[in-house]
Amino acid sequence: MSTTEVLADDDLTFDPVKNAFPVVTYCVDPDWMPYEAIRNNQHVGMSSDYMTYIGVLAEVDFQLIKTKTWSQSLEKLKSGECQVASMLNRSPERERYLRFTQPFFVGPNVLVSNNAQPFFQGYENIGEQVLGAVAKYRQAEYVSNYYPHINLKLVENELAGLRLLAEGDIDLFVGSLLSVNSLIQKNGFSNLRVAGLAEPQDLLSMAVTNDDIALLDKLNIAISELPEWVHADIYKQWNNVRVIEEMNLRYFWIASGIFLCVVLVGIWRQMIVSRYNQKLMVKNNQLEALQQELMENNRRLEFMSVRDPLTNMYNRHLLQDRAEQEKQVSQRKNLTVCLLIIDIDFFKAVNDRFGHSTGDTVLVELAKQICCTIREMDVAARWGGEEFVILCPKTTLCEAIYLAKRLKKQISQHDFTGVGQMTCSYGVAEYLAPESFVDWFNRTDKALYTAKNAGRDCIHAAGLDSVTKDASQVNND
Repeated sequence: MSTTEVLADDDLTFDPVKNAFPVVTYCVDPDWMPYEAIRNNQHVGMSSDYMTYIGVLAEVDFQLIKTKTWSQSLEKLKSGECQVASMLNRSPERERYLRFTQPFFVGPNVLVSNNAQPFFQGYENIGEQVLGAVAKYRQAEYVSNYYPHINLKLVENELAGLRLLAEGDIDLFVGSLLSVNSLIQKNGFSNLRVAGLAEPQDLLSMAVTNDDIALLDKLNIAISELPEWVHADIYKQWNNVRVIEEMNLRYFWIASGIFLCVVLVGIWRQMIVSRYNQKLMVKNNQLEALQQELMENNRRLEFMSVRDPLTNMYNRHLLQDRAEQEKQVSQRKNLTVCLLIIDIDFFKAVNDRFGHSTGDTVLVELAKQICCTIREMDVAARWGGEEFVILCPKTTLCEAIYLAKRLKKQISQHDFTGVGQMTCSYGVAEYLAPESFVDWFNRTDKALYTAKNAGRDCIHAAGLDSVTKDASQVNND
């Protein structure tokens, strides 16, 4: 059965007699709308719709194991009672007992504050303020690992964190933009607003227990076969849900009670109800305008979260996420993957002699030279300053060295505006399982500094004794 045949049919159910799909148990976060939740003992939200399609494509019968908290869901995944997690982020802690599929939904995380706070550019400027985060969520683990100086207060769920923020018990709260947006509208937190982007963004995947590699492969294939219209329909359906309708239902009963009083006390009470309903309509219009504003912020922040603002290349956070994915593929399928670090030679002299504006122009032109030379499957990012990193999936060390030679030749022949010709140094390293990304990067960085110490304008690969200085042999190697 092809993907087109399955997803072209409006009826996604199957005959249990003719199609006995194997049963797979799964757990969800019971309180994370609009992504997923358990309401009236039923799985609802975006992940519920995704699993309907993925279950058909992977030919499995997903059965929900009900839980009351996300912590309880994680415990059932650790014990094996749940075979699959429906929608979650990858993290070092979770990778100890779960294997992750490729991501199928990307969403930004944001910092939320009261209206008196300024706009924040990430975690660096939080200082001594108290930051709220949900316990057992990836953001809490990320802040603890990489920003241990931040005063972190853990809460049970996002609603509890937003309430503490609205009451002034904490200064900031970090959460997913879609779910935070939903809760702000539903609960009328008019004094709260999005105050900045929080790294890293959500790369939501399914996950299976470490031993179930066959199921992981089936789910990856099913996810890769999902057509674009499925993603679009699910996003539109759940992003456009007006959660403030629950508020409207409450006001409806209040209005009904007032109407009964109007019958008893006369025209004067009826005029009060009319004025009250008018105020409610104004409030709803204001909330809809806020939702549109948050949607625009979502699109803008999502782009900013993965791009370097000067060169428009990917940033280090995106490259590191992709490198972690390629590590998993490398270990599972026994494929090689390499890192290549490029550093401009004597770049400080350019800034000192010609000024930082000319230095920025050199960085932009170098980024263009890199992007037009690398292969389509490669991922290039500006790591910081004058340093660029290229991730080379399904690439041997020899192939990565050859790519470095092509880049060396291309860059050395380019006339940079206001400066002329320049050179770079290159470090190359192949991933050696089961090392961490930090260890892999450090080996590549050491190879780069070996190339610099050898006189710059050359290439050095980790594990090899030779240093390549001549790029003129690219076409003959």
